[in-house]
Amino acid sequence: MNIKKAAIIGMCCTIISTSTVFAVSDNLNVNDNIKIQINNEWVQVSVKPFIENDRTLVSLNEFMEKLGAKVESDLKSGIIKINYKDVTIELTVDKNSAKIIKNDGGSLKEETVNMEIAPKIVNEKVFVPLRFAAEALGFDVEWDNSLRAVIIREEGTIIAVERPVEFEIVDTEAIKGNELLLNLYNKNHMIKGVYSLVDGDYIYVLVSAGERPTGGYSLEVDSITEVTPGTAYIHATLNSPKGGSVVTQVLTYPTVMVKFDKGDIKDIQWDLSGDIQSDEAEKNEVVEFVQGFGEQLKMVSLLAPEDIIKDTMKEYYGDYVSSELIEKWVKDPANAPGRQVSSPWPERIDVLSAEKADENEYIVKGTIIEVTSVELKEGGSAARRPVTLNVNKIDGKWVITGAEIGDYEEIQKDSVVYKNDEYGFTFALPESWKDYSIQNDIWKGTSLTEENKDITGPIVYIRHPQWTKDNPRQDIPIMVLTLEQWKALENEEFGIGAAPVAPKKLGENSKYVFALPARYNFEFPTGYEEVEQILENNPLQGIEVK
Repeated sequence: MNIKKAAIIGMCCTIISTSTVFAVSDNLNVNDNIKIQINNEWVQVSVKPFIENDRTLVSLNEFMEKLGAKVESDLKSGIIKINYKDVTIELTVDKNSAKIIKNDGGSLKEETVNMEIAPKIVNEKVFVPLRFAAEALGFDVEWDNSLRAVIIREEGTIIAVERPVEFEIVDTEAIKGNELLLNLYNKNHMIKGVYSLVDGDYIYVLVSAGERPTGGYSLEVDSITEVTPGTAYIHATLNSPKGGSVVTQVLTYPTVMVKFDKGDIKDIQWDLSGDIQSDEAEKNEVVEFVQGFGEQLKMVSLLAPEDIIKDTMKEYYGDYVSSELIEKWVKDPANAPGRQVSSPWPERIDVLSAEKADENEYIVKGTIIEVTSVELKEGGSAARRPVTLNVNKIDGKWVITGAEIGDYEEIQKDSVVYKNDEYGFTFALPESWKDYSIQNDIWKGTSLTEENKDITGPIVYIRHPQWTKDNPRQDIPIMVLTLEQWKALENEEFGIGAAPVAPKKLGENSKYVFALPARYNFEFPTGYEEVEQILENNPLQGIEVK
């Protein structure tokens, strides 16, 4: 094994389905479920690569111990050295040139090469350009479309013989009539994954697609292959309801159980195609989870004795936060979220972003909004504090496993708050906008999927008090879209205006998304700079419509 594999492993994470050798663009989907095999062994990837300037970069450190290579890095100087046997690669962070030094029979040969993108340090991890690593350390890399897997072999590796595994579908009656199979089903059918047991000469495998919002889904096992000795690879497909079909409006859990001859199989891996449960739906689930946690913050007094803090955190945070993190907060309440004084109190968490970091992890950034009875009635916030949460799915449930709470933000005391009860949002304005006026209009969009179909919605203009017909000033336009319209806009099902960019999201509630039109200030009227400054402070906060 050598360091070549480390580069290629990360590179493979971003490959989408293709039948060619890995000689394709790096501009690929990092979330695609790709399997990786190195010298006939499957490799699990936990650190996701990322794409920059159409090139993929990957962290090497995850693989060093397994591969026998060593990485020396100095984050201060940015110098990185990769050593393996007779090869040393020297790179520098943010520098596009690299040295490759080879010991050829006692004679050192040095070569300087240029890279299209320089190495990076992200979150104290060293990331290098994958294509460079692959070409500099060259392995044989192939794509197996039937397995949806990248096959990586170094020169001289014996190619394992892959064989199809014959299998049978286990019907419902057979499951009900076998206590072992029924227990396997009852325990696991609601959680996405594969679950197996051995009974006599057979291996029984339950494949579950997890929770679905309606009926009409079905799960099929397409093939089972022994890709390496002792490892069976199951490829399954989730079939979604056909458009226009009538389905039951209840949660369902598509599953299929198969059995096959045990033989020498000891390990089972799988891949699921056709999973239409979008990242957006999962993201909304995470956002709602964090918002639910935010509603509990006012119930925990951080100034109470330690035993009371512990009890109240377990009671109100227990459904949201890992026990390890609760213990950490109990010991250090000054750095925990909760109520510090009687007023203001933490009323909610406004989520600003939720980014998927891994298959079962999201990084959620938001603001803890503290209010008094005044803000609760009139809108706005008495205090604001940034928070970043690590949200992981553990045993099928979302759990907050880490949190970073920032310092309180400075709030302009003399600010003016516009409150819109019809659509559910507040907007903080400077004192100079005290006598603002409101103009209502309609935004119009054009469908990109259906000819001659227009999509419309309300738009609210907050107008500066000094605006006149002879001397107009920059308005603050706030588009109001339903959640369905926003999702369709993100999916490029319709467009708004001639600008090549989409509206910018300002905030949301459970019914609407509020957005800033693209190029709203293209004429640069008087006061546009002030409006830009106002918008930089996240002035819009969604509130629930009564």
